[in-house]
Amino acid sequence: MSPAFVRVWIATLGAFGSFGMVVFTLPLYTKDELGRGSVGIGVAVGAASVTSMVFSILSGRFADRRGRRPLLLAGAAVMLACYLALALNPGLAAVVAIRLVAGAAEATFVVGAYTVIADLAPGHRRGEAMSLVTLASYLGLTIGPVLADLVLGGDRFTAVWLVAAGLVLASIVMLATFRETQPQLEHSTASPGWLPPRGALVPGLLVLVGLLGFGGFITFAALYARDLGIDRPGLVFALFGGVICLVRAFGRKVPDALGARRTLVVSFVTLAVGLATIGAWQSTSGLLVGTVVFAAGQALTYPSAVLLAMEATTTAERSATVGTVGAFVDVAIGLGAFSLGGVAAVWGYGGVFLVASLVALSGLIVLVPLRKVDPRLGATAGAGGRIQP
Repeated sequence: MSPAFVRVWIATLGAFGSFGMVVFTLPLYTKDELGRGSVGIGVAVGAASVTSMVFSILSGRFADRRGRRPLLLAGAAVMLACYLALALNPGLAAVVAIRLVAGAAEATFVVGAYTVIADLAPGHRRGEAMSLVTLASYLGLTIGPVLADLVLGGDRFTAVWLVAAGLVLASIVMLATFRETQPQLEHSTASPGWLPPRGALVPGLLVLVGLLGFGGFITFAALYARDLGIDRPGLVFALFGGVICLVRAFGRKVPDALGARRTLVVSFVTLAVGLATIGAWQSTSGLLVGTVVFAAGQALTYPSAVLLAMEATTTAERSATVGTVGAFVDVAIGLGAFSLGGVAAVWGYGGVFLVASLVALSGLIVLVPLRKVDPRLGATAGAGGRIQP
């Protein structure tokens, strides 16, 4: 818990608090103010994932060559501008354009912040460090929707966007004098290309199938809660984020102790059970119980996947590795919003979560051929730095 770690942790909390406000409010704004249906909502929410996916990879490669600090400051500054633009109450086309730019900025900030945390952590506690920084992320995602729900009231959308911008501004102030953390390597240089590290691709695929349901959850959970008679749907997001925060705080050592692969097995099963409960038990109780189970699985997925990816890549590609796994998170959210928006239009909100449950179970198929990674070697034994089937 060095001062640098704490500063990045607080800045991450503020940035994700603003993100939580936006992802909670945007579906409601698109439906209530713009009069759009499920597909329009999916497009508005998922647009950011397109640019976020690309910039996660590009910014990761950039950070391995030029450092992490530029990503933190530039990403936060553009996020601030985008959230202020939402306060102008734009139409759907403008919302999509803003979200495309915001997606690039959000990805840039996250890659910078997560890589800084990995730089600061000792190797044998890197999974714990990722759990702690993503604890800040989900704590922000917990506070953000509740704060947005309170600020929104009936239709105070402009006020929500301005408060979200204020949280990002606080993060910028926290990082204004932050120093660079990129390690100085004598015999290893960053790759001259811009493609993702090969060792991060399989962990990224695991993130994709594991978190696709999250894309559906953030897009339709508030609307589903309203249909079930829950007047404050922000409380569902608070429950979701609260469970994740508890698991990440008290179970932060699980990925290091149990191993990335075994932890991912547990997370996929838990994700599938939680999503199936929400979809099949269509009541307030079913939504709340399923959300708790789903959140427990969600809490374990990303830290374990990042740890698996770092064990299969080099220190010189650390930021690119974080960015690649993050890109798959963006693909999962965007694909979840787009594809599950179509599912919602045909089979309703219950169908959204049942389909997402089946996708989460498919992650077990990807995991089966992977041999256990030895963290002392930094890769699978005899794999030459890459995970082998």
